[in-house]
Amino acid sequence: MSLTLSIVTCGPQLEVALSGPSLRISSVVRLGGATRRSSLLLAAVDLLVEDAGVDREELSTVIVSRGPGSFTGIRSGLATAAGLAAGLGCRVLAYDSLLAQAARVDGPGEVWAAQPGRRGEVYARAFVLDQGQAPKPSAELEILPLADLVGRGPWVAAEALSLGEARRGAAVRSTAEALILLAEIGLASQAIEPLYVEGPPIHGGPEAGPPRS
Repeated sequence: MSLTLSIVTCGPQLEVALSGPSLRISSVVRLGGATRRSSLLLAAVDLLVEDAGVDREELSTVIVSRGPGSFTGIRSGLATAAGLAAGLGCRVLAYDSLLAQAARVDGPGEVWAAQPGRRGEVYARAFVLDQGQAPKPSAELEILPLADLVGRGPWVAAEALSLGEARRGAAVRSTAEALILLAEIGLASQAIEPLYVEGPPIHGGPEAGPPRS
């Protein structure tokens, strides 16, 4: 049996999804509490596997979000994916979290995706959506204060991420399901390593360099 597991740990909510030919629909677990992600992640995986009546050994692919977003969350997700690959022999795919957010919305059209940044800020990027294709970036990645979001949009972001008065788009799938969709349409994996984005120093000083991955 070929099963796909996706892991989202770099936003305000932990999401895990399981999909495969033998499953009628994708199963999704979403948790938004304060417990450390590393403590909950494997428990969420086991819950999905048990509910589907399958074994971990039947996993063939693990997809993980690589950032930008929570520093500790990014590391936790990538480490868990690497551990599952080492233990089960499954392949690992990784996509950036803004791309995954954009893939929650069906096209055609344009959408702005957001991920949590520093207090009062978000990582943001615009994407063009076409039916049956992966979202395509239409602008550079930016770090924006919440006050600047209203003039752009529609926005797609985790429901637990406050966007102030900004208009949200109609997401039709979870972020974890969006990761699976990106793999199913054949999008090549990005580097399986953290994507951290550095903004200007909070207390002044020289401008930060470009995003590093």
